[in-house]
Amino acid sequence: MKFLYKKFILTLLLAASVCPALYAQMTITGRVVDPTNSQPITGASVLISGTTRGTTADDKGQFSLSANEGDQLQVSAIGYQTLTVGVKATTSRLTIELDPSNTDLNEVIVAGYSTPQTIQRTAGAVGLITSRDIQRTSGIHLQNYVNLIPGVKVEMRTIAAGNRIVIRGYGNQTNFNGVGYKAYLNDIPLTDGDGTTFLDDIDFTTLSRVEVLKGPGSSAYGNAIGGVVNFYTERAPIGKTSISQQVLGGSYGLFRTNTSIKTGSDNTSLNINYGHQKYDGFRVHGGSQKDFLSITSDTYMSAKRSMSVFVGYTNSYDLLAGEIDSVAILEQPESSDPAYVSNNASIKTESARVGLSHNYQFTDRFANKTTLFVGGQIIDQPFAAGVNKTNKFKFGGRTVFTYSNDASPFRPTISFGGEFLKNFNYAKGYGLSNGVLGALRSDLEVQAMQYSVFAQAALQIAPKLTLSAGVGLNYVEYGITDMRAATTTPLYVNVSGYKRFTPIVSPRAALAYQITNNVSLYGSVSQGYSAPGTNQVVVAQTGVVNYDLRPELGTNYEIGSKGSFLNKSLTYEVAYFTMAVTDKLVPQGFAATPTVPAYSITTNAGKVQHNGLELAIQYVYRPTAGAVSLIRPFVSYTYSDFYYKEYKSDNNSDSRTVDYTGKKESGIAPNLLNAGVDLEIRSGFYLNGTMMYVDKMPINLPNNHFAPAYTLVNGKLGYRSGLGSHFNLDVYVGSDNMLSSTYSSLVFLNLANPANNRPLAYNPSPKITFYSGAMLKYIF
Repeated sequence: MKFLYKKFILTLLLAASVCPALYAQMTITGRVVDPTNSQPITGASVLISGTTRGTTADDKGQFSLSANEGDQLQVSAIGYQTLTVGVKATTSRLTIELDPSNTDLNEVIVAGYSTPQTIQRTAGAVGLITSRDIQRTSGIHLQNYVNLIPGVKVEMRTIAAGNRIVIRGYGNQTNFNGVGYKAYLNDIPLTDGDGTTFLDDIDFTTLSRVEVLKGPGSSAYGNAIGGVVNFYTERAPIGKTSISQQVLGGSYGLFRTNTSIKTGSDNTSLNINYGHQKYDGFRVHGGSQKDFLSITSDTYMSAKRSMSVFVGYTNSYDLLAGEIDSVAILEQPESSDPAYVSNNASIKTESARVGLSHNYQFTDRFANKTTLFVGGQIIDQPFAAGVNKTNKFKFGGRTVFTYSNDASPFRPTISFGGEFLKNFNYAKGYGLSNGVLGALRSDLEVQAMQYSVFAQAALQIAPKLTLSAGVGLNYVEYGITDMRAATTTPLYVNVSGYKRFTPIVSPRAALAYQITNNVSLYGSVSQGYSAPGTNQVVVAQTGVVNYDLRPELGTNYEIGSKGSFLNKSLTYEVAYFTMAVTDKLVPQGFAATPTVPAYSITTNAGKVQHNGLELAIQYVYRPTAGAVSLIRPFVSYTYSDFYYKEYKSDNNSDSRTVDYTGKKESGIAPNLLNAGVDLEIRSGFYLNGTMMYVDKMPINLPNNHFAPAYTLVNGKLGYRSGLGSHFNLDVYVGSDNMLSSTYSSLVFLNLANPANNRPLAYNPSPKITFYSGAMLKYIF
């Protein structure tokens, strides 16, 4: 009896010691997704740290495994950065977002032509910049990392403003804001209703990802003959709360701070960031000051439904030093145009935008994503000969329905949807001389509207062959009301007018062949368009509406290949394209009369041919032992053979008409070469270096003025590490333009040639600069 009693007691003690562990164990279900498009990351690995227990996400990104409170889940996938998520007592369902790495990029899911899929399986040329690429630089200048994409070149008018993006020759058709491409921020259109893209109110330091869809994207995105740029801001990691402070200082009075609060539960995340930036500038009258506030939130309400919210506010003030000639840029690059200085030329911008995106998975095969947005800008811009004051308000939305059926032998994927965008611009222009405000010159209310419907479909017509096709029906309308006519002399001509372009049909078709699991080929043909701006539709001097004007049209033929070798250590992408542009916009000049000043009417009279080759290669070496943890060399190359096929100075066909047929297109460097290397040490040290070579390029139609070639070398050395269990530290020093090259990032094109044969075309960029900074993060 005594023996049985002791045995009973021992059994109770053993049960008591085991029961807490049993009760602490729980079943965790979850989903692994890409944060920018909410697409499932198939095959993601979910492993409990320190054990061999784990599982793999299915084709819907879903997983289930048993874990204990306090366990750490390591989630990883090819092409994405590994993320560690803690298991809490309340954890039952997780939504895990993985950010792309800068290796194995062909496996990353991108927006594509309305249907998100991996880069390798997208039948077109896609450039991708990840947070790791942005961290290679100071993060302030977009050109330092986006220019590494072949076929893409970012240009800056000043040291901190005037950004425009050139994609395959489109983007620099005006000397100010970009045209010919479409840009989005967290699915919110940055491009206005008249086709212009203004980027000066974007905080580039908060970006975590940039996707560039190269070539005509009009079949899914409307006014995008050059391509589409998708910017995405940084998200807060799921399941973690942190506060971070970044401080950076550098040459010419550069001072930048970022204060960030990030918090995430099992299925929600919130990121609030305030940024302040000040730059004295290296040119006379070239300073800048900016303040940014951004709020990004993701909420996964269920396995079928998610919502993202973005709120952004910017207040910026950038002085303009003006353009100088080819002699001054060599001898006095810090000099300014006196007319700009005397009028205190500048761009003062205050802007705000709000966007809401909603994803809903109706069934396993049918889903919808809808984005609604509203935004506004107040722009005050004195310049050399006057001042423009503009208030902008715009709103719109985009919705895309997708259907896919992987169970079918044809693996059909179908998407259809629409986009609407409308601008209300209230613009006044005044004379300005030596800072003294002059008479009212213009007072316009402009309504610009673009809307489109589109559909795309893809079928696997053979085991390794996929056929895709799509079409977009695009509408563009402009309405201009002149508010000045009633308050001026009878000689003033009212410039009110309305223009609705003939609807534009933009088709696209492509074939993709999967040679192996890691190598693919594609060929495509597509059409795109670029609508003329409101200033080309209405002739201000005569009050005539140019009803016959048509958008530029481009037909693009392209072949390419993407793939990886050596166990995905070596990856490449190559593309060749040829695009014929018709209905190129050409000005037709008219001489002054006793009652009407000289003016020009834009007509469709030109043809341009774009032929290009783009190549990108990178190799990733990850030693399993030793001090070095990563060596990543990379190189990209762009060749552009762009020329005027039929192009004249005007459509007058008289003795003053000049034929530029056969000349190279101005503003396009025939050769661009980028190379670099990333080196990481296990102890936390890292080294990044890049080199960019830009060939000389013609800057006017006759090809008798050229911007000289230049080479830029940038470098960054730093140390990042955890300090205990709650702090992360990143300290660094860097240098840009280490060779002190003389160059102008943005050159004004096709200016009239002055008597001294030295047009004021150049906006000098600084020679060698230095910066240093630190980021300290506390994780709760």
